[in-house]
Amino acid sequence: MRRTMCAILLAAGGLAACTYDDHSYGYSGREWAEPRRPYEGALSGPGLATLDDWLKDTREGNVIVTMGWREAGGGFVSEDVAHRANIWFRRYADRNRDMIITDPEIRTALVAAAGRWTRRPRSGDGPDN
Repeated sequence: MRRTMCAILLAAGGLAACTYDDHSYGYSGREWAEPRRPYEGALSGPGLATLDDWLKDTREGNVIVTMGWREAGGGFVSEDVAHRANIWFRRYADRNRDMIITDPEIRTALVAAAGRWTRRPRSGDGPDN
């Protein structure tokens, strides 16, 4: 009797594990298959007043904000995203950790951080090798 009951419970647990649905969390197969692209338009939202000028006014800065924070993927920047983006970028740009960000550090950090999303793949890269 106990063996039968254990077998039934194991079978029910296995069946419950098989009914897991990937798509119940708002993701479609297309979102996983296609790579994300940077937002092309002008940024908007209440966080623009807070967002640092180099993130707000440059193409690379827009790429960093829209690709780095999923909430800003559509170009809408909240105050929370603006604060997080500012803090992250200031730490990333300050390579020598002297708590002062110079123009060359800002330019280098903008190009380096945005480069991973804007860089075109080389002809030798990819699954066709």
